[in-house]
Amino acid sequence: MSGISSIVEYGCLSDEQRWKANNYNWQWLHELDDHDKKIVELLDCLAEGEFSGQASAAQMYDLIFQEKKSGMQKEYVYDWGEILSYINIIVYEETRHGISLGLMNHFAKSGKLDFIQNLSVREYSEKYVWCYDERTFWDLYSYALSHLFGEVINTELYRDLRSLVHHEELRNVITNIMKDEARHTRAWSSLIKNVIEADNYHKQRFLKSVDVGLTYHNAMVHNTYFEGQNKMMHLFVNPQEGQKGAIDRIVDVKFHLMQNLFGNDNPYTKEEIKEMHVDFLMKSLGKSSAVYAPGEEGNISFVD
Repeated sequence: MSGISSIVEYGCLSDEQRWKANNYNWQWLHELDDHDKKIVELLDCLAEGEFSGQASAAQMYDLIFQEKKSGMQKEYVYDWGEILSYINIIVYEETRHGISLGLMNHFAKSGKLDFIQNLSVREYSEKYVWCYDERTFWDLYSYALSHLFGEVINTELYRDLRSLVHHEELRNVITNIMKDEARHTRAWSSLIKNVIEADNYHKQRFLKSVDVGLTYHNAMVHNTYFEGQNKMMHLFVNPQEGQKGAIDRIVDVKFHLMQNLFGNDNPYTKEEIKEMHVDFLMKSLGKSSAVYAPGEEGNISFVD
């Protein structure tokens, strides 16, 4: 599937699977027990990460414009039209995730449901749209891959998170977001493969950038990403006997996606992908943020 047909397909899937937010008038939040409130209180950085899907869209357009200005052959620029169109579908869903998590977190901390009313447009734009200016770790190709593999991590986080909560409505929200993220994974995989298959030029550019794409999460555009990562690490559930833990599940999916995208040109084994994943987690362990640092490994410097 390629061209406009893929946009129609994923656009219609988005319409068909869109869950009702009911104007976010979630009076059921008053019913949360202390256990659920404590979990929701940990989700402030996750909410900001979801909101930063706006910044991801802005930066994706910015990166393609940079490639165009740098002299990328026009046909290669045109090959990105599918992905740029899909961003307009996905970004609203990520905003819904941010509103949902932000509202719940705000209620758990304040007991009020006025989160949306108190978020000004200027504050929203500063925090969630233009927050990428100082975090430009990616080029266009690694950034697209980071969206794909970031959705994999999100899906598994929400999968474990929903198993921890008590209230049915809270579990429904988490489940709906998880399903969105899983659908986004399928879409990103399909659309990136279309770019790869459009010309070998793209395949070589993706392979050159794959290290950063495999390890960096696109939500890193937001300043509190690593704070949230460390705060929520324990929300990944310890595996039951005979079952795989979150890291192994994530690595399995990452490897499968790499095989699908690159086939025999996939440069990494499953064991190597796991080593890369764990190594990056260890480097960021206990860090509160990261800044763009050209010249350093991966153009990144962690802040304690």
